[in-house]
Amino acid sequence: APILIEKVGNFSIQNRCLSFYSKSNKKMRYLLILMASATLFTSCQNFFSQTLEADPPQFNESLVFHQFIGKTDTSIRLILTRNFGVFDAVDDYSKWYIKGATVEWWHAGQKVINLTPLSTDSAFVYTGQFPVPLLEGEQYEIRVSHPDFKTVTVSQILPKQIDPPTSIDFKRNLAKDEYGQYQHELSFIIKDDPNVDNYYEFLVSGEFTVFEYIGVDPQGNIIFDTLQFEANTPVSNTFDPNIADGFGNSLLLSDQFFNGQDYKFVGRIYSNYGSSEGDSTKYSFTVRSISPDYYKWSVSANRQENNQSNPFAEPVSIFNNLENGLGIFGMYTERKTKVE
Repeated sequence: APILIEKVGNFSIQNRCLSFYSKSNKKMRYLLILMASATLFTSCQNFFSQTLEADPPQFNESLVFHQFIGKTDTSIRLILTRNFGVFDAVDDYSKWYIKGATVEWWHAGQKVINLTPLSTDSAFVYTGQFPVPLLEGEQYEIRVSHPDFKTVTVSQILPKQIDPPTSIDFKRNLAKDEYGQYQHELSFIIKDDPNVDNYYEFLVSGEFTVFEYIGVDPQGNIIFDTLQFEANTPVSNTFDPNIADGFGNSLLLSDQFFNGQDYKFVGRIYSNYGSSEGDSTKYSFTVRSISPDYYKWSVSANRQENNQSNPFAEPVSIFNNLENGLGIFGMYTERKTKVE
């Protein structure tokens, strides 16, 4: 009997067929070969295919919001949403937004204001004005209730304002990176308060100008509008193992290993708007004293974002401090300094 060999991946499959037909009958021989190949192909498909039964994680319907409040803020603007299960098909984007909630701002155990909807169309955006300036070292709380969800509560203490940075040194166009663009170096010293667990966030922003096409004037000349904006710029620090990457091009630092001592920050600034001829962008840097929960959220959010495109990376859970909810409430004080 002839032997048919079908190559599938790294496997060679042999199939013995009965030779009951005449060698002269080529049509019949070809027909049987095709039938055998089809049978083998179908068998291989069944062999390599399998159905995985997924057991979805336990799902609790919860309210969701992310809120960061600084000492100089005079108002609050909270966007309220909800979560859905992994396999839920949300056919209407507006189902994410939650209207009709009661949102309260508390200070030192006393309710201060009720937040109100921004507008009829944006009733899921709750806003309110603080009657008095926020105070360092004081506890503030957000409470959110809705008839369809469990009441959410979360509190934070506003960190103490740090002293102005000293020994500021900005070296422009210090060196070129692998793409031929210049890098800058920024250094400064901050004074850390002793006997307190302090957490810091460092941000560098640049003032950029873009030209937006508007149209053509009656003479046929093209019209551009000049737009100026400020954006956070990537900054790196490879000298200090205590520095952690934070969310939104920020760097994070805990005073665990220098409590009560002066700390010198050194970082390299990378700008996508730089050029091989040098970068004349105006920069400023911000030093924030942040709450511990703010620090934990920023570290975890950055890691989760970086792992999204890596199928082999270990999943990262984003830090959450909302009781009966999902999200983050963080507070900070800051000092912003321009450099030339």
